[in-house]
Amino acid sequence: MRRAFREAFSPRRKEEGEVLVRRDGARVLAWERTYTLLTPLFGGGVEPREADPVSVVRATEVRGHLRFWWRAVRGWRAGGSLERLWELESALFGHAGEGGASPLSVEVEVLERGQEAYPFTDVPGKRFPQANREVAHPYLAFPLRRTEQDPRNYPVRVGVAFRLRLRFPEKVGELNFWEELEAALWAWETFGGIGARTRRGFGALLPQGAGVPGEEEIREKLRQYGQKAGWPEGVPHLTPKSFVRVVPLSWKELAERYQAFRQARPGGDPRSPGRSYWPEPDGVRRLTGRHVPHHLPRHPVHKFPRAHFGLPIIFHFKDRGDPPDTTLRLKEADRRASPLLFRPLGEGQKPCVVAVLEGARFPGEKLVLEGKDGRTWDVDPWLTPEEAQKIPVLGGEADPVLAFVKSL
Repeated sequence: MRRAFREAFSPRRKEEGEVLVRRDGARVLAWERTYTLLTPLFGGGVEPREADPVSVVRATEVRGHLRFWWRAVRGWRAGGSLERLWELESALFGHAGEGGASPLSVEVEVLERGQEAYPFTDVPGKRFPQANREVAHPYLAFPLRRTEQDPRNYPVRVGVAFRLRLRFPEKVGELNFWEELEAALWAWETFGGIGARTRRGFGALLPQGAGVPGEEEIREKLRQYGQKAGWPEGVPHLTPKSFVRVVPLSWKELAERYQAFRQARPGGDPRSPGRSYWPEPDGVRRLTGRHVPHHLPRHPVHKFPRAHFGLPIIFHFKDRGDPPDTTLRLKEADRRASPLLFRPLGEGQKPCVVAVLEGARFPGEKLVLEGKDGRTWDVDPWLTPEEAQKIPVLGGEADPVLAFVKSL
């Protein structure tokens, strides 16, 4: 029989009523957890930026999130080998091809489908929809806004709740599956979410009956599940030494701070006119031959450090004589997820956890700036300590992501 775990799960509880026994004598555990979403659900369906029309929350999506977060806190078990990491992941979560079925059964029961809400709303006489900050901060929800290229204004879903049922063998080879899955669930519930843009706080999970963890409690869990060494190169991960903070800010307040940091200008308001503190605008002008007017000082740094917040970045200028749109990206790929993640932990969307995933930021040292005409330029995202001193918002920190977290 299957019995729900209504309380916080303890892996050492092994009463017979919570364990299934197969005919071959193998023990199979059955877990059940109920979640409500603290923040709107962004997409998550088979179509980009749209919720699934049938189930809202899909079991395959949950499995994918668990797989990522297992890798992020338990990938050290691979001993630095990508091949070994794939073997472990496949044993736990399955893989494509013959014999690749996962021993983990994932079932989702949607309890509340929620309601559609629009982060951007139409206003008579306005060309583009205006921000509705009561739904989500526009700086975080910008991919949902109608543009000239995509005339649709996309909604999110608020008030979503679902029940998750997991069934799995007690052991897989030499691995204690319950231990591996408990680590993945904890990381997903603490740092992740469901749907898209979870690294910016959308789809944040609130487990039923759970309290709000403090920074030291989170750090203790990282010590329990992770370790510093053993990670394959390039795999994003968290360790007991990772940069993690719990800040007394709401999700919207944190979004305001994030926007102000990434768009820092004299006066402190990112929406005010004026030249950016960051070097990229002048860098684009210099490379495309659209130089800064002679009466204005040129930025002393010729780097593109905001690439550390994720790629691609599209640089759009509005004034006459400015460059056409250009795109900053990896040489061999279009996208690179941000190592920065933040999301609320409690009801009222406060406090928030902020963390920086470790691992190689870029496959190589150089990135590519690409113009509309197909021209490309190799550019450098890495700052020296001396260059960091010339960008006031960084406070002397050469890593822009760490500089933002420290600024909180």
